Amino acid sequence: PLCIKIKSDGREQQKQLLYKIKERQRLRSRAHDKQNKAQSSKIKKEHTTMVLRKFFNNATGGLLTALTSNNNTNSEEIQQLEAMGFPRERIVHALNATDNNAERAAELLLLGVSEADYPTSTAAAATAANGHNARDNNDNGNGGTHVAAHNEDQMRRAMEESLQVNQRQEANNLRRAEVASLQNNKNIKNKAKVVNKKTSKTPAAASANVIDLTGDDSKPAATISKTKRNTAVKSAAAVNAGKAAVSRFSNNKNTTNNNNSSPTSKTLSQTHPNVKLPTKLQSKSKEEQILRTANRVKPHVMAVDTLLRVLLSVRSSPDNIKFRVIDRSNVNYVQYVRDVPGAEDLLLAMNYRRNSHSSKNELRLERHLVDDALLYLGISALEQMRESEEYKLGKKLRAFHAEMRRIGKGQKEQQNLTEGEMEVRLQYLTKCPNEPPVGRGAIMNVQLGDEREKIDGGLASRRFDGDDTLADVLNWLGGCYGDELLERLRSREWCLCDLNRYPILPLDVEKHQNKTLQYIGLFPSGKLGVRLSEDSWRDGDEIMDDIHGSARGLGAASRSMLY
Repeated sequence: PLCIKIKSDGREQQKQLLYKIKERQRLRSRAHDKQNKAQSSKIKKEHTTMVLRKFFNNATGGLLTALTSNNNTNSEEIQQLEAMGFPRERIVHALNATDNNAERAAELLLLGVSEADYPTSTAAAATAANGHNARDNNDNGNGGTHVAAHNEDQMRRAMEESLQVNQRQEANNLRRAEVASLQNNKNIKNKAKVVNKKTSKTPAAASANVIDLTGDDSKPAATISKTKRNTAVKSAAAVNAGKAAVSRFSNNKNTTNNNNSSPTSKTLSQTHPNVKLPTKLQSKSKEEQILRTANRVKPHVMAVDTLLRVLLSVRSSPDNIKFRVIDRSNVNYVQYVRDVPGAEDLLLAMNYRRNSHSSKNELRLERHLVDDALLYLGISALEQMRESEEYKLGKKLRAFHAEMRRIGKGQKEQQNLTEGEMEVRLQYLTKCPNEPPVGRGAIMNVQLGDEREKIDGGLASRRFDGDDTLADVLNWLGGCYGDELLERLRSREWCLCDLNRYPILPLDVEKHQNKTLQYIGLFPSGKLGVRLSEDSWRDGDEIMDDIHGSARGLGAASRSMLY
């Protein structure tokens, strides 16, 4: 009961605080409405006074002008026309219709034009003849068409100025009302936060207490939270977020109208103004494109040779369509040219184009696009690439892998071997220990050449024990591939590398042939590869200690002991 009483007292205090806040808000809104009404009534009075003042000033000025012009009628002109025999009444009407021009009035009188056809009415002529009647009849005494037009112009300008002032004042009032409304919302939000902090002592109590900002005490307690969600006042953060979204939309719309771009897209120059991107290759000159693409192609021997052959054929026979069309689905083109970096870019720089009008996947060089200068430059660049170190190394690797394919083919087709080769291989196999059974020992894999070449018959696998030596592995390789492989390994033309170390380093087969596989680091797993030796290894130089691979395997020797 005590807890219930404390809780009810807290709710009563909360209701009292909210009631006071709401009363203050009502008083402020009423005062604000009264102030706005007073301002609007004051503005309307000023506007009405200004319009009436301008109207009376213009009307009075026009009346005085008309009276003056009618009273000060040129008596000489009337006398001249009377001397010609015309009646005075018709002379006055003619002068009023022609703005006191005696010559034009005489023409009207001579032509015999009736008074009904004059620009001014008979009432206006009578008013001009009788000055006293013009003062009494303001509607008909306009003093001529130019006076009436002047009065209408003045009245129109006065109305337009009054409308502009009224619109400007209404816009200012709306802006002030919006600012006051936002300020009231901020004050209400802050006061509500203060009330929550004072009344909620624990998270559970804060969640249990419900703040009713609607002021309707007749609603049941079950619908109070729902009413709060529906009628909650927007926070200042929500209002500011809405304003920012509107400003972003308007700015993006202006950018779209000016630049014809997407409203949400931004260029790199807008997001990173200090970043400078390099020029695209297609935007550079033809000469620079050819030199750059040829430099990228130089490590790939077959691509360089194929492109050079194509360009030479086009230069020798430019009218032959066979040399100017390249089938992109051709097997050799796919294998050696299409996927090589810079190869197709070089052809595009030589004015080759993809044939979009045909279903064939081909590159075509039109006859009118054959440029002798570009052909000369491309051929010279490719010939220069053939003298580079990268091209020469690629040539050696290609010849080495050709040898590996030949040796792997001999291992796969042993029935085609001669009797002498079979005897040599059997002698090597007799020196090998017996292969351990399944579940004992470790598998040794030997790969001929680079794995990416996928040499047929270039992978040999066998199980060895940890106490087997490197000489046993060499005898096994001699039995698989013959005596030629071992001779080139001993002469260091080729080398046997441990592929499990990084960086990959060659093994000295003469120095470590009596060492166990565990000591060398090839146990419990070994992966060896036959590679083309570098010039330093072929010349017998020792490997520097700072590039040794790390030791691996239990009981393996350190790198300083191996090299």
